[in-house]
Amino acid sequence: MKLRSALRLTLALLLLAPVLGASEKPSLVVVISVDQMRADYLDRFRPWFGEDGFNRFLQKGARFTQARQRHATTFTGPGHASIGTGLDPRDHGIIGNLWYDKRGGESIYCVEDRAVKWVGAPEGAPKIPAAPASPVNLDATSFGDRLKERFPGARVIGLALKDRSAVLMAGRKADAALWFEERFARFVTSSYYPPLPALLAFNEGVPAFFAAPEHRTWELSGRIPAADLDRLTSAMDGLRDVTAQPEGYRAAFPHALDYPKAIVSSPWGDVLVLELARFAIESQRLGGRADRPDLLFVGLSSTDYYGHWFGPDSKEIADGIVRLDASLASFFRWLDERVGRDRVLTFLTADHGVQSLPEVTRAKKKKETGETDYLAAGRVDFTNSRDGSPTPRLRDVGGDRFALETFLGNKFDYEPDPDARVKTDGAVLSFEEPGFTVNRAALHRRGLDVEEAKKAIRDWLRKRPGILTAWTDTESADGLPPDAPYELAVERAFRPDRSADVIVLLKPGWMWSYGKESGTTHGQPNDDDARVPLAVWGPGVAAGSYDTPTSPLAIARTVAALYGFEAGEPDVAPLQPVLGAVSPAAPR
Repeated sequence: MKLRSALRLTLALLLLAPVLGASEKPSLVVVISVDQMRADYLDRFRPWFGEDGFNRFLQKGARFTQARQRHATTFTGPGHASIGTGLDPRDHGIIGNLWYDKRGGESIYCVEDRAVKWVGAPEGAPKIPAAPASPVNLDATSFGDRLKERFPGARVIGLALKDRSAVLMAGRKADAALWFEERFARFVTSSYYPPLPALLAFNEGVPAFFAAPEHRTWELSGRIPAADLDRLTSAMDGLRDVTAQPEGYRAAFPHALDYPKAIVSSPWGDVLVLELARFAIESQRLGGRADRPDLLFVGLSSTDYYGHWFGPDSKEIADGIVRLDASLASFFRWLDERVGRDRVLTFLTADHGVQSLPEVTRAKKKKETGETDYLAAGRVDFTNSRDGSPTPRLRDVGGDRFALETFLGNKFDYEPDPDARVKTDGAVLSFEEPGFTVNRAALHRRGLDVEEAKKAIRDWLRKRPGILTAWTDTESADGLPPDAPYELAVERAFRPDRSADVIVLLKPGWMWSYGKESGTTHGQPNDDDARVPLAVWGPGVAAGSYDTPTSPLAIARTVAALYGFEAGEPDVAPLQPVLGAVSPAAPR
């Protein structure tokens, strides 16, 4: 590819020696997380997979068909932190992509770190409002950290389009974490990590990648025949107007990709990250020593971008997954040649799944029953600010949120002023999915009890369309009743110091709207969002399909068991087929 050609000279200067001979155990562990990949994609699109992509796991590796994220908040941050640490959010602290800091009075992004500086930004780049990323908010040791303790000199690197994917998987002692910053149109890191300019040299070839004609459009690959593609995506018939395609994307193929963000938000984004993975393996000689294993995390984030816009029933997802299959096949064959087929252990998983667009869910229900059921699926709008204002008025919040403010005024005998600022007069100070933080100052000024206000919000929520249930933080801290919906998942996602005052679960088919009536999302503990792929391929793995309930947290436990250290939740069992503790089963 053009990018690889552009980097050839740089790599020639970096490569010092060929890799060493094979070791007793794999010398390189690669963990691939495909952002927003549902487990059922491996079955839906399997007839059109090639030999060496996903089928490497399905035919020659161990697949765990009942793998689920264990926590209720199925978002990118918690998912990747759980993969990297083997722990639940209550233990690693990343309870969401964002949470409201009650002491500081502001929302916290899960990997923001205002104490560090950008590294890798282009010379003369304008200052951007976002803080660089680091694992400063991660409260737990990752299994990469444990690996480095067990094997001094072992290298741990995280790569992804998203900062939270690279940073939270790689952990606190990582040698490097690189992510794509769209405002710089290149990969960057932060001063939290040791200087490693050799990795950032990859950026020399990025402009050529973006300029390549084959990366400036997304057309159907043709890997899925037209008739099959129509059948697979028939649920979307007549519903393209509720997708949320961004600038440059059209309502149907082909999509024009006229700027870097559009390109990385297409299947070409994952191609770019896999090119970076090749560069990292070669420049850092990962897997090149027999006395210590190296660990590489690869976050493939493009599926999440176009998955949010078009949904899991779209032609974009169908074509994107088979394109990803081909990209992975190329990467795996390269790994065989560069590191050695018997020296790499590769895991495949995802941080979360996704739900169908509500309109698609209702269309499916209508096809089954002949009637339209508007309560079968929908969107709930608790948006903090419809126009993005940092100091919104009550009239500027989401429609369901304003209805809640009106209810609380009626219940506690005061009249909310629509023109008042939320920060001073709102009973609810902030909504960060999946919960509400109450405005203690405003409640105290009105002589209202905080606990009573939280209970009133809880009770109102439980009667709303689309709401499965709600709990106060006090109830969660005391322990939910055993028959509460998703009781364990909620407890595993709860942290008294970071979680909201009132926590909400939605019914299947319902989702947060972000003030939009298009696109789809995730974040719930139901199977659409929580059930994810988990598969592994490499030396010593007993091939087969296993239906034992497990979780991506088992990756940490398995790698720790394989290399002789401790990591992860004690109640998560290692994946025995990787450890040679089961008889091989026939793949299916």
